[in-house]
Amino acid sequence: MSKDNKSEIINTFRQNIINLIDSSVADDVTDELIRILSDYDIEKQCRELVTFDDIDFRTLKRYCACLIVDGKSELTIAQYYRTVSIFLRQIQKHFTEVDSYDIRWFLACEKNRGVSNRTLENTRIQLSAFFQWMVNDDLINKNPCSTVNAIKYTKKVRHPFSSVEIDALRGACKNSKERAILELLLSSGMRVSELTGLDVNDIDLDNMVIHIRHGKGDKERITYMSDVAKVYLLRYLSERNVQGEKVFYNKKFQPLNNGGVRHILKTLGERAGVEHVHPHRFRRTFATGMASRGMDIQDIKTLLGHVKLDTTLEYVYMDSDRVQISYKQHIV
Repeated sequence: MSKDNKSEIINTFRQNIINLIDSSVADDVTDELIRILSDYDIEKQCRELVTFDDIDFRTLKRYCACLIVDGKSELTIAQYYRTVSIFLRQIQKHFTEVDSYDIRWFLACEKNRGVSNRTLENTRIQLSAFFQWMVNDDLINKNPCSTVNAIKYTKKVRHPFSSVEIDALRGACKNSKERAILELLLSSGMRVSELTGLDVNDIDLDNMVIHIRHGKGDKERITYMSDVAKVYLLRYLSERNVQGEKVFYNKKFQPLNNGGVRHILKTLGERAGVEHVHPHRFRRTFATGMASRGMDIQDIKTLLGHVKLDTTLEYVYMDSDRVQISYKQHIV
């Protein structure tokens, strides 16, 4: 059995490197691997017998309950639950038996499946957070992710909407509801969940103040709207055929949900010929616009509801031309 395992390792190894290096070099490297393995007995690890049992499930549910207490959003909790449960089913081990090699094996499998490095790093972070919680609760002695290095990835530049794209989107609106959603997102920096969660009583139209009562992490904050947003919001509220505490409703007279907003924006983008129209891009456009007009980055952070300043800085896009103009304005 050990001999068969060695043969499988050697054949797999040679198949994996044959396209990377010259065949003669591959033969030499393979011969050296055979020589090294001759001193070892190798047993193939079995991953078929252990099941994702009730103890593991209950532990994961306890962890999710702690995330709720910590104020994490439903989406964040769902992502953590999905990542950890997939890992457990793939690795076929109990939580207490997981080591750093299992983490690396899982990440390698995900990599081979075509998962991007950015997603892999998010997966590593989520697994590490879970196992660190287990350490803190004395369920395990050591976080198996502690020796797994961070995965490097190239950060994509996420561009805000240009003024031309915004004009095109405005022109593509067919009713006051679409325009009100567009203008609110552009002028307030709200998240899509905060927009759909708005009650009529949360908005002070006289002072154009928006009270966000259930932001990310269930935190409250204040933001504002533009004069244009106020005009179209008032028009929509006067025209809508439903009475209710929520601001936005769908065609079935039910409160508009996140998916409904995304669909509206996607449709607007298709009409306007603008690509990548989604709620989060409006937040980036808001942050970049405020920064370019001179608003202090700390104030932008407050309006966006960010905890860390670094997160806000990632939202602000400054192209090279704008940086050059700013440099010329401030150079002595």
